[in-house]
Amino acid sequence: MNIVPVFESDWESLKNIRLESLLDSPDAFGLTYQEAREISDDKWKSIASEGNGLKFLLARCNGECVGLVGGVYTHGQYELVSMWVKPEKRNGGIGVGLAKELLSHAKSQGFSSVVLNVSVKNKAAYSLYSKIGFRALEEGRGSSGGELKKMVWHSASEP
Repeated sequence: MNIVPVFESDWESLKNIRLESLLDSPDAFGLTYQEAREISDDKWKSIASEGNGLKFLLARCNGECVGLVGGVYTHGQYELVSMWVKPEKRNGGIGVGLAKELLSHAKSQGFSSVVLNVSVKNKAAYSLYSKIGFRALEEGRGSSGGELKKMVWHSASEP
């Protein structure tokens, strides 16, 4: 498995796996499949080239894109977003690898903490984030009305 940063030339791979993630796990994200389908190719190119400060990483196995994670600086903090791994590739360390690589990227950009929101129903994701050092802060409501748990990771608390 290789974890690679996304560049503008990777926009189609990013678009395809993002759409696949939204079909597979519609309740896990704030964006809907339909909304993502309506994004223009030019906008996908912008997203892939770190448009709006959004940085994506892809996990590839034998050339196939099998997972993604994003990170963005927003509201004065660095946030992990859009984490997803193909169902048949889960529980093999890809999610941990993606998250750790994004945390490393955040540290290289000068951030000592990273936040995320995870559905309280997504126990596997909550467990994965806890395993790599994220700690629960508070619960709230997502855009789809589902309950979310806010978690934070601090570089000083690395496992």
